[in-house]
Amino acid sequence: MDRSFLSQPEVIAAAKKFVCIRLTSYEDETEKKFVSKLVNGEPANTAFAVLTPDAERALRGRGPGRGPRDLYTDAADMAKGMDELAEKYPAKKVEGTPGLPVTLNAKVGLAVAAGDLQPLVVVLADSAKRREELETKVAELAWAKEFSGRLTYATAAAAKDIPKVDKLTIKEGVLLLEPDIFGAGAKVVKEVPGDDVGKQLADAMRETLKAHVRTEKNRRTLATLGLKEGIFYETGIPVSGKGEAADREQYKKQLELKKK
Repeated sequence: MDRSFLSQPEVIAAAKKFVCIRLTSYEDETEKKFVSKLVNGEPANTAFAVLTPDAERALRGRGPGRGPRDLYTDAADMAKGMDELAEKYPAKKVEGTPGLPVTLNAKVGLAVAAGDLQPLVVVLADSAKRREELETKVAELAWAKEFSGRLTYATAAAAKDIPKVDKLTIKEGVLLLEPDIFGAGAKVVKEVPGDDVGKQLADAMRETLKAHVRTEKNRRTLATLGLKEGIFYETGIPVSGKGEAADREQYKKQLELKKK
């Protein structure tokens, strides 16, 4: 889906006229129910839909709703179709900066960042009010042309909410992390204390992106290395895709055999 459609320049350009949403149907019951309305059958590991502003499907596909191929023949066709649809719903002018596009939580954020081959930015504060204040400051940079689409974002109330990340020296502020190959943990690239976000965050984000190396990986490599390192990702709610659930069960049995 990424390689053949979503990462193509013409689709990226067309997508700027849309609100792009990633739903985590294996992590949240409410999001699973929403995804269920977009596909034929149970939600599996992928789903894809183009919606109108009132959250109704703008297009009806030829297949189960698993990816762009159900709606478009190729990336050029997708870009053309999106441009035509966008003309029917002219954008309205809004004041201020859009909210920070955070993932469901820091655990999911690590997995998403690793999957998208991006660094992860975590807003850290124990107070919800303080997190909101910091999110507003981070959003001003997140939507800037220099950084837009190049980092993944999450929030956390405490360091313990971020899996396998050590050597933290701040309890409040913004963390810039480099996820491991699985998104099971991360190393700290930069820390920006809360009071210094306005002055230091932009440079910290630039340095993090400069140091970031996109790691090429595939399913076979990840499965082999995952078995070796004992990696198993526990989803927030049970996996409903029958094929994927069977694959996970088989993999889990292999892990258990290695432990014996």
